[in-house]
Amino acid sequence: MNKSTWQRAKEIFDEARGLSDADRPEFLDRTCGGNAELRKQVDDLLAAYQSEFLEDTALGSAPILANPAFTNGQTIGRYRINELIGTGGMGQVFLADDTELDRPVAFKVLHSDVAEDSERVRRFIQEARAASALNHPNILTIHEIGSFEGSRYIVSEYVNGETLREKMRSGLNTVQSLEIACQIGAALDAAHSAGIVHRDIKPENVMIRHDGLVKVLDFGLAKLTEADDQPIDSKAPLSRIHTSPGLVMGTAAYMSPEQARGQAVDARTDLWSLGVVIHEMLTGRSPFEGESATELISSILSTETTPTDLASLPPELTPICQKALTKDKEKRYQSAHDLLKDLKGEKKRMEYAIQPTPFISTSNTDELKTQLIRPQRTLSAEYIVYSVQRHKYATLIIVSAVAFAAFGLSVYRYNGAPGQNTAGTNAQVIQDNTSQNDLKMSRFAVSGMMREAGISADGKYVAYITADGPGRNTIRIRQLDNAKDVEIVPAPPKGSLQNISFASDQIYYVLNTPNNEEIFRVPLAGGSSIKIADNTDGGGSLSPDGKLFAFQRDPKGETIYLANPDGTGERVLLDRPGDDWVYCGSVPAWSPDSKWLACGEHKKTKDEQYYQLVLLNVANGEIKARGDKKWRNISGSAFMPDGSLIIAAKETSKEELAPAQLWHVDVGGIAKQITNDLIGYSSLSATKTGETLLTLQTKTNGDIWTSALADPSKSRQITSSGEVWFGFNYTSSGGFLFGSNVSGNSDIWMMDSDGGNRRQLTAERGSHSRASISPDGRYIVYENRKDFFGTHVFRMDADGKNPIQLTHGLREWTPEISHDGKWVYYVRVPEPDDEPQAICKVSINGVDPVVVWTAPMHTRTWIHDISRTDGRLAFEVQTLRQPTPIRDLKVMAAVGGTPVSITLPPALRTAPFGGPIIRWSTDGRELIYSRRSDTTTVLNTLSTDGKASTRELVTLPGRISIYEFSPDGKQLGYVKVNSTSDAVLVTNKRN
Repeated sequence: MNKSTWQRAKEIFDEARGLSDADRPEFLDRTCGGNAELRKQVDDLLAAYQSEFLEDTALGSAPILANPAFTNGQTIGRYRINELIGTGGMGQVFLADDTELDRPVAFKVLHSDVAEDSERVRRFIQEARAASALNHPNILTIHEIGSFEGSRYIVSEYVNGETLREKMRSGLNTVQSLEIACQIGAALDAAHSAGIVHRDIKPENVMIRHDGLVKVLDFGLAKLTEADDQPIDSKAPLSRIHTSPGLVMGTAAYMSPEQARGQAVDARTDLWSLGVVIHEMLTGRSPFEGESATELISSILSTETTPTDLASLPPELTPICQKALTKDKEKRYQSAHDLLKDLKGEKKRMEYAIQPTPFISTSNTDELKTQLIRPQRTLSAEYIVYSVQRHKYATLIIVSAVAFAAFGLSVYRYNGAPGQNTAGTNAQVIQDNTSQNDLKMSRFAVSGMMREAGISADGKYVAYITADGPGRNTIRIRQLDNAKDVEIVPAPPKGSLQNISFASDQIYYVLNTPNNEEIFRVPLAGGSSIKIADNTDGGGSLSPDGKLFAFQRDPKGETIYLANPDGTGERVLLDRPGDDWVYCGSVPAWSPDSKWLACGEHKKTKDEQYYQLVLLNVANGEIKARGDKKWRNISGSAFMPDGSLIIAAKETSKEELAPAQLWHVDVGGIAKQITNDLIGYSSLSATKTGETLLTLQTKTNGDIWTSALADPSKSRQITSSGEVWFGFNYTSSGGFLFGSNVSGNSDIWMMDSDGGNRRQLTAERGSHSRASISPDGRYIVYENRKDFFGTHVFRMDADGKNPIQLTHGLREWTPEISHDGKWVYYVRVPEPDDEPQAICKVSINGVDPVVVWTAPMHTRTWIHDISRTDGRLAFEVQTLRQPTPIRDLKVMAAVGGTPVSITLPPALRTAPFGGPIIRWSTDGRELIYSRRSDTTTVLNTLSTDGKASTRELVTLPGRISIYEFSPDGKQLGYVKVNSTSDAVLVTNKRN
């Protein structure tokens, strides 16, 4: 075969890998054009990249079933089959619903025509058991393995994202490649620590979720190190599973030399494969080439050194890549831990190397992306762009604005923003038949510091609120067709800017101060702001015909007003105080004909409360339901030209901390979920034609760190996945309990002090948090929020078994275990609200609940901590019916009695309910509270003797959400939180 044919075969091969099995044959027939030699080469390449490549050599090729083993809508146990999403030589994968835990799952079924093959059944079971033995955020979570009518299946978490191969095809920069490599390395470190070697690391076996979390899949070739052979037994210990000596397993291009020779392999073979993947991400090509699978293997084995592309490899990463690809495994990285350490070290070096660097806008045919101006390619410069995407308070690099009329700063350009389009509803970004795959989401900015944003009706401008330094936010406007933006409202001396909306030539916004919310408007071209309304609740918006201005007042926004565009002529449209009030969101959404407002009507019964989507008639205040679905919240809405609605919302069946998703609600009220991401959506607006939607995506990451109290500079990061933001606590042995949503649900996990030996403890329905362990290490107590307001206290064994419900009221929260381990204290929240809250205790066995203290009426209560020395409770009580709610910190003896109020600093008295977090010192003599700025968190002591004396205990870098002291009192553990929020332009690929 000549070189040109080989090159053409590789090009067709790259494109064919991204197609479905159904679409691939027609594509190959068309592109190969009857060239038998070319077609054979492409077929060989495709065969080599299938996960069963050398398995077929040993077992023979198995036919693919023409029809799915299961049908759509069929129920197997607790799983309801939805649709076929993938097919391979081993089986088929369906998207299914877990009807008990209300979450999507992947349901993998072994082909019935190979189910009698004992080796393939062994491989199938091994994949499930190998992966299920590993609890790690970067490894696919296996929920269950079972059989049904002769078919075997595996149920795993559903990963909503794309493969690394697909991600590479769209383009990766060096920093993104390094981040992905670190996460794969972390997964391998966990697997190897458990004695499991994957043996088939390749881009097709790595998924990247929409939030950037990497998942390693397919442990079908995994082996257990130091294992012996034995007959397959589905109940046998996992460590006994092995493969036949001398059998070559894996995918050709990513095989280590020892793997290609059929020799014994260990963890170092995975490090070689990862080295190939890293080389491919960084250079766009594999270090090995061959015109067939045999030639690929020959290329791996024939040369003394790996032919790395030194010209394309970044110099900073060249040594790492070369060491991972050393053919002598004794000179290669000896452990995933060592490789991960080098990768993290380079990543950390880049973080510290960030320097102010100007940037400009450049474009390609698909989407315009920000690139840095730099004299030469450096990792540090690339990291700046990536950091501001991921870190809320990272350095924002800005070029000084030029003349105001030219709209100053050149940042981004959006390709194809709509102007005046009369295409009608066919051009709507979201319609009845739209799926998430139809949507193209173009990140409008990469600062991570967006607060709110709106797009003009003609699609020419975007106005947004962004942080402009600590404690400051400004309103900027960007002209999309020439990529210019400028500040039109500077940061106010006091208060903050919120809730923006567009009019034809005006922008409305809210100035929020401690005692007032005021709506202003400012000309699109800049100038003086004019007050429109005060004492509001949220922002206002102008009707499409420009005649009416809508806004809200009162604590819950239950009174809705109409006014003239300049704020004159105020009149009440709807006044609905009480439980069934109506709220139009932060900015009211108008229908295209200016006759209706989209609102959420709050419903409250004895058993539940929820929102219903309704339309409010601006002529007479009539309310019309848009569907009967019950929503936990509605965080944004926008009308489409056909009268349908796009909303950012979540159902009452979803857990409290689940992010809001985009939904399409048609004129008949039928709601269809469009997105299914771990990133939340809010702040919706749309162009008049409906071709472009602007929304805000928000993501919160949290990781556990520890620090020696004697020397806070000696800090250590325990987790790096960003998943820990549901709280954490120490175990009695010094390990950690923590909340994570890595399984697709907010669950409680446990791990050792070094972050190893992770295991998931909760699996029942609900949102699990605030876990703590009894002093004897026997029980774990936690909160479980099962519905809108049904939060209860549960207890389980330390290994996660035998969960039981300890409290049975309508709502109980903030459980804390007494210092002697005999009682669980909690707050009882009654319904209706005209009854007082109370601090109660129940025995650790779930009997004899007792009211310890009853709070005053019209207050709410929160337990912070219990002293380990004498069992005193530290809790807060906040008054509600005041212009500014006041916190009152109290301490009460374990035996009960009259609580004693603790004098608080002024800033702490008016802080939000439940925070800052307060803890007892380890000796029980003082209380500790946190004081957080944009860049640091300071822990201060607070005396309990009534003298209000305080001192600084320790200063920690970053924003700390929660902290705990280790059982021996020598260490401080804390969760460092990073939140990013950016605007995204959403269009439809099919338009």
